[in-house]
Amino acid sequence: MKKLFSALLAVLMLCTASASAKTIDLSGMSYDELVALKDQINLALWESEKWEEVTVPQGVYQVGADIPAGHWTLKASETDSYASAYVKCGRTLSANKKDLEWDDYYASESLVSDKSKGYNPITDKTETDFELENGMYVIVEYSSVVFTPYTGKPSLGFK
Repeated sequence: MKKLFSALLAVLMLCTASASAKTIDLSGMSYDELVALKDQINLALWESEKWEEVTVPQGVYQVGADIPAGHWTLKASETDSYASAYVKCGRTLSANKKDLEWDDYYASESLVSDKSKGYNPITDKTETDFELENGMYVIVEYSSVVFTPYTGKPSLGFK
C-alpha cells in the first residue's frame, strides 16, 4: 500500500511540476533582463513560419538583434486615425543613438495608412520595402509600422 501511495504521489508531483513548467516567474528579473528576454522572444517569433506580420512601434532597432535581416515590406499601422510614420534605414547611428548618419547607405520613407483621415492617394505612399542586412539600423518615428515578408511587386504590365 505504501508503494502504491508513493507511486501515486510521485505521478501527482510529476504532473504538477510539468504544469508549472509552462509558467515563468518574471517577478525577480530586472528591467534589462526583461528587455533582453522580450528581444529573444520577438526574434524567435519573427523566425517562426507561422507569423504573417509584426507591428513595430516607434524606436531605434538594430538589424540582426531586434529585427531579422531580410527583405521586408513596411506599411503604416492602421491603429491610429492619423496613422503616418517616418522610417529611416542606415548603417551608422549618430552620436546621440537616436538618429542615423548620412553615410554610404541611408534610406527613408514617409508612410501613410490608406485608412488615415488625411490620406491622399495621389501624394501619399502606403508602403515601401527595405533590404535589411545585419548591423544596419531602422528608426521608426511618429507611429507604428507593420513589417511583412517581402513577396515582390505585381507586374507593371510591360511586355
